[in-house]
This record gives sequence, structure tokens and C-alpha cells, in this order.
Amino acid sequence: MSKETFSEAVAFFIDVVSRIPADAWTNEALGVWKVRDLVGHTSRAILLVEEYAKGGTTRSGFGTADEIAERGRQAGLALGDDPVRALRTLGDRVLALVAHLPDDHPMHTPGGVRPLSRYLTTRVAELTIHTIDLARALGIEAEPPRECIRATLYALADYAVRQGTGTEVAFALTGRAPLSQGFSVVP
Repeated sequence: MSKETFSEAVAFFIDVVSRIPADAWTNEALGVWKVRDLVGHTSRAILLVEEYAKGGTTRSGFGTADEIAERGRQAGLALGDDPVRALRTLGDRVLALVAHLPDDHPMHTPGGVRPLSRYLTTRVAELTIHTIDLARALGIEAEPPRECIRATLYALADYAVRQGTGTEVAFALTGRAPLSQGFSVVP
């Protein structure tokens, strides 16, 4: 997965956020999140690249659903009065950092150490899926870049294989069998 694809995912996200109507930031978006909360959560897909590249995290795991939801809310609040400007600043800073890191730079994540090139695939998936979530919640037309979708599908297929559901997903994608109600490869 290329750094360019990560850059495209960041740009896709910021473009959709820049089209949020001023009166829509408190609208329902996804699950327990309002629009601002979902934007905050999604922004962490950018912010964590910086954090994990610079030495990592002290957290030993990803957290409960409630903890993840709260981190999203807090990240949304941290974007301040001009979330688009804050996201552009964040995006520029993190993209500049990534551009100067080698593909094998160690990323210290709660799930262990992995090379930058592999970790960026997960960030592209997070950015792409949640940007689509955001656009749908707002009724905004937004088509993700092809390479972002490709990287997202790769990441989701990898999750499925690691969880032992790869065959099930392959059969669903080829029309051989439907997935069960509520099926998800995302833990």
C-alpha cells in the first residue's frame, strides 16, 4: 500500500468534512456518534499514525466499545471551532511526516509493532469506511478513490482470513452464499 493512497484517503475525508453544513454537526451519524463525534473518531486514523510513528502508545489494547466511542467524542471536541482547518493542519503535518519515513519504519501500536506500509493500509480502511459513513449520514455524494477502496477491501479480507472467516467472505463476494445476518470482520 502506498503513501499516496494514504494521502488520497486523508484528502477524501477532509473533502467530505469540508462539505458538512454548519447546522449538521450535532446530527445523528453512526451508532452512538453525532457528526462531530464521527469526524473526531475518523481523525484519529490520521493522528495515530503520528503517535505510533513517534514511539507508540502506552495502551495495551484497543479498548471497549464505550472507550472507543468516548475517544471519538473527545477527538471531535478537540477539533475546536474550526474542525476543517484543524483537520487540514493535522493532515498536512502527518502527511509530511509519513513522506519522510521509510516503508519499514516501526509503528508501535496496541496490537504490536508493524511496518509503516502495513499499518497505513489499516488507516486507509478506517478513513475510507468512516468517510463513507459520514457522507451517507449527511446525504452527501462522495465517491472514494479507487485505490482507497482497493486497500480497504484488502484490509477487510485480511481481517476475515485472520478470524477464520475468509472462505465465508470469498463465497459471499462470488455470489455462492450470503453472509449471515450481522456478519462483520471488524472486531
